[in-house]
Amino acid sequence: MEKNFAELDLQLVMFDINDTEEEREDNVIAGVAIRAEDAAAFAADVERLAVEKYGGATFADLLDEDPEDESMAAAWRLSDARRNEALVAEAEKAMAEGMPKETKRRPMPSIKGKTFEQVEEEYAQAQRRWEELQADPDGHGPDEARERLMDFVDAGLCVDMAMRRHYESLDPQAQSEMLKQLAKDESVSASYWFDVLFGNWPHSED
Repeated sequence: MEKNFAELDLQLVMFDINDTEEEREDNVIAGVAIRAEDAAAFAADVERLAVEKYGGATFADLLDEDPEDESMAAAWRLSDARRNEALVAEAEKAMAEGMPKETKRRPMPSIKGKTFEQVEEEYAQAQRRWEELQADPDGHGPDEARERLMDFVDAGLCVDMAMRRHYESLDPQAQSEMLKQLAKDESVSASYWFDVLFGNWPHSED
């Protein structure tokens, strides 16, 4: 018996929302076409199959029984793991192929002639570009990924150099106050600030 596809007036596509941040063909899990009048019954059958055969849960059950949102947290952990695996694979590929000469010979960053505000703005721009890469790693080639990472690292070094220049410009009392303020940030270790303000790193601003 020949199927009348014109009767199938509702197309349903299933995406993994934690695989990528966009609905794209490369992260389609399944797709079907049914009659629109069967949509409610189809959805009920899918829910029952997910719960009874695969040990899943409906969104309604999750809202009632998963106050800590453990399911979503687990989904995000899997998503992060996939993304990290992709980045590691790209890094290993780049290492196997060898770094391009222009990357190896990249000059050290410099803040000469720049204000602290300019350095901070350049860091913010580099951070945005790096976050764009993290949000869509498949949308950028390995060469651009390396450049964005190196830009972000260099911009961070420049911020540290600017902080060191600012610290050295202060009088002893102001330096003491600055150290007290830095000590309040428990997310950054004391050894890091020691390296930034007193050690041989970061590089000279020249």
